[in-house]
Amino acid sequence: MVKKNKIALWTLGGILLISLFTLAYLVHIQKDMSDFGVCYKNGQRIIRGETLYRLSDGHLQFKYAPVSALIYAPLALLPYETAKVIWYVLELCLLFAVFWISYKLLPSRLKSPWFILGLSFLALLKFIGREIELGQVNILIIFVLTMMLRTLVKKKDVPAGVLWGISLFIKPYALVFLPYFIFKKRFKFIVTGLVVLIAGLALPVLTFGFKGNLLVLKEWAFTLSKSTPGQMAAGDTASLYAFLWKILPGHPGFWTRILWLVIGLAVAVVFLWMMGEGRKQGLKIPEILEAAFLMILIPLLSPLGWNYNYLYSVLAVVLVLNCWPKFPRLGKYVLAADLILIGATLQEVLGKTLFRFYTYNSLVVINFLIVLAALAYIRAKKLA
Repeated sequence: MVKKNKIALWTLGGILLISLFTLAYLVHIQKDMSDFGVCYKNGQRIIRGETLYRLSDGHLQFKYAPVSALIYAPLALLPYETAKVIWYVLELCLLFAVFWISYKLLPSRLKSPWFILGLSFLALLKFIGREIELGQVNILIIFVLTMMLRTLVKKKDVPAGVLWGISLFIKPYALVFLPYFIFKKRFKFIVTGLVVLIAGLALPVLTFGFKGNLLVLKEWAFTLSKSTPGQMAAGDTASLYAFLWKILPGHPGFWTRILWLVIGLAVAVVFLWMMGEGRKQGLKIPEILEAAFLMILIPLLSPLGWNYNYLYSVLAVVLVLNCWPKFPRLGKYVLAADLILIGATLQEVLGKTLFRFYTYNSLVVINFLIVLAALAYIRAKKLA
């Protein structure tokens, strides 16, 4: 009887979620998906052997590696509206897989899946919404990295390295793992990943030819170098560098770089301490917590991190909520306030003025520095 009730509850929940996401797509999301539109268009271009990186595209320039356009090529063969629906459904499936795998990766489960996954989803919902509204590719990358971690903890370095390499030629975010795996002496993993990356960068030779591919790679590098600096002060940028750039008075270039370096070094010291503690404590799978920490560093320490890039914190938030009973009372108050701020800082909640102040000044950086501190506490208390 209890089993039947659980099945009925999960079925009802599934029907409600499908109805909710269908309604969200029809009412709101299908009107945008502008980033997916960029990738779809470049999927068409690479099929035709055309130039991918064009100044005439303006703000909506293609900024991913050339091989990324091949990922979208099959969708580019379909009508645009059909391709949008397929991408939307794929993103939702990958998103729920990321949450579930993150839960299953927990070294020990101290709270129920409803508590951990439900609150994690709510805390990160605004990032999820923006990611899906734009039709971005981050959910795919997070899924690949989560699968990489799942494979790594099973000591399967070669398949894990393949997944790492694949993530790199979509976006180079996962390079944050390179120093970590050098310290861990996982050289088989590193070599495999770099071979896959090189193969991925070479793959468009099939479309452009050898010389043409070299030219396209140069155009890609040029596009990145020219577009990134001009976007540093944009309202949605939310990296540590952007945060310092915005809050420092006058012409902040020099002091922004100095403070970014100092804080970055402090974070690196904390991370090295966490690794040392993991070895000292003899933890069976210290990589879970350490990978969660590194994934937050993707938006935090990148020169240009956007608000919705903090979706990379899924595993970290799942870990924190799982260890909730082990935090002291004051810690619980601080974390509760922090997670509420992360999830509820919406224009509809704060009003236009406060929302703009929070977003424009990249105050989400402070929220996730607190999450990093919570991960350090978890390691200090030997919880993961």
